[in-house]
Amino acid sequence: MQRFASTFAILLLACGSAWAQDNGDDLRAPLPIRDQFLLSNGFFFFEPERARVLGEYESVVMISAADSNTFAKSDWINRRAFGETGRMTEASELAGSRARIGAPIYLVDGETQRVQLSMRRGFGGNFELGLTIPITRTTGGWSDALIEGVHNTLRIGNANRDAFPRNSETVALQNGSTEYVRDRSGTFALGDVAISGKYELSFFEERHIAMSLSGALELPTGNASALSGSGSLDGGLQVLASRDIGRTTVHAALGILRLGSDRPLGIKSQTLVTDTVGISRLLAEKTSAIAQVTVSESPFRNIGIAEFTRRTYQLSIGMQHRIGHSLIAYAALIENVLTYENSADAGIACGIARRF
Repeated sequence: MQRFASTFAILLLACGSAWAQDNGDDLRAPLPIRDQFLLSNGFFFFEPERARVLGEYESVVMISAADSNTFAKSDWINRRAFGETGRMTEASELAGSRARIGAPIYLVDGETQRVQLSMRRGFGGNFELGLTIPITRTTGGWSDALIEGVHNTLRIGNANRDAFPRNSETVALQNGSTEYVRDRSGTFALGDVAISGKYELSFFEERHIAMSLSGALELPTGNASALSGSGSLDGGLQVLASRDIGRTTVHAALGILRLGSDRPLGIKSQTLVTDTVGISRLLAEKTSAIAQVTVSESPFRNIGIAEFTRRTYQLSIGMQHRIGHSLIAYAALIENVLTYENSADAGIACGIARRF
């Protein structure tokens, strides 16, 4: 956790040297939070963004960080762990040799820590380009005790978390002829770099409505075996829309993702649908609150595991605050809803942006 925080602080100082102009739309922009599921860390996913493009010669630099805890498992492992009175010391054995019963099976226990540098530039003609550079790792993390404590306080159960060691990483996926097992934390490494473009439809400009078309291409610069990349070229197209209603803005996005194959995880090329709906509201001149839900198909929905055939539902709730006339900072909580074995349990995210 200390290393994660220090990395974010260094990037924050680098961003802080830029000069910025004040812009009211930025406070009500969606939270730039992608899918947080540990197994999906290497795949491309859209991050929610505002529909309006930057003006000509305008730029935005953003540093963002997210730390998310995942504890997900097959129903067979859930039954095996039920009734355990102590924490199993060999979680990797449970996910590996003892679970080889012929059917696809998985156990994902760990955290993803992700820091991103994003840069966007307006070129006029309602067009902008963007570049995103992620630094990421998977680890045992630090938050298991906190999450268990919250669950116990709310009396909502821990889904057999008590049967496994705290703050240890075990990732195991058995899918036909493919078997992936990982039980040691990695180091921070470069993920897949993404290049994006966005074009705003000018027809809606004077109606408190913004609509744009966005496309992105993600390059295989990360290591698929370490879950920091997919090992193939990914991309997608999406439609973004927003509507201003007084101090409130409603956001919506509908995207189509084209994901290449991921050999270590045994995933074939596929097309997914994802969408986000959110609402932001100015609470004061320099502060806003935001809530958004992202619904996505799982990249693992075709490998024969029932939990992955369902859509994932990720809720993000946060606040943004303007610091002086130069910076906008945000902080958010992330939680899965409706489905719990195909997405990250909980997470935190924060970031800071400057327009110049």
